[in-house]
Amino acid sequence: MTPTPPPPPTAAWRTPLNDHQTPTPREELDAAHDGIARIHARHLARHDVRLPSKETYPWVWLATLCHYAGERVHRNEISEATRLVFPDAAPDQQVRHLVRYGWNIENKLGYHTLLDPTQPSPTYMTDRLRRQGSLSAETFDDLKRAYGYRCATCNTPEGEVNPRYGAGAVQLQQGHKDPSGRSDDLANILPQCQFCNQAYRGDFVFDDKGRVKAVADVRPVRRASRSVQRKVWEYLKGRFG
Repeated sequence: MTPTPPPPPTAAWRTPLNDHQTPTPREELDAAHDGIARIHARHLARHDVRLPSKETYPWVWLATLCHYAGERVHRNEISEATRLVFPDAAPDQQVRHLVRYGWNIENKLGYHTLLDPTQPSPTYMTDRLRRQGSLSAETFDDLKRAYGYRCATCNTPEGEVNPRYGAGAVQLQQGHKDPSGRSDDLANILPQCQFCNQAYRGDFVFDDKGRVKAVADVRPVRRASRSVQRKVWEYLKGRFG
């Protein structure tokens, strides 16, 4: 009789590194928050990392991750801890937003891990340095350097082939954050590859990260489906009568 083979091992990310059967007690959350506040004052405040107020949900997220520093904690457990302090909190807390505050958090497949709490998030620091570089830029080359010589919109490095368009090496051009703004104002410029710059054709307004944040022309509406055009019409009718 052929023996039954053992089941395949469970993927590492499916096995929680902690298995806490009860929510983290409030006093432990308070102690963890006090500890992270001291770390913040000593190591992170100078990098403008934001320490959540104890009037908000994020302080519980951070305190829970600090309590289990280095371990992966499932978002459900963090949500339970949040509802322990704030009973009316939603059941699915958006813990990943702590990275926006500057905290060195790893978010993966529903689990969150506080990595080195004395160091800000690398992504946060990159964005911060880029903003500082943009503010101090005096030439377009300074601006390209602040963006790491990459297209602000698609992130393709200058000189490399754009994987989205696959035609020719990227040449960074002076794209406009707001097409209606001054074309000679470096504060209104962001480096875009020739493909992104031509594809958007002055139709949109961009933020500092090269993401579309508003419509700058009626052309996108003209190209939209009738259902989208009707939604736009209904919105404008309600706004302007």
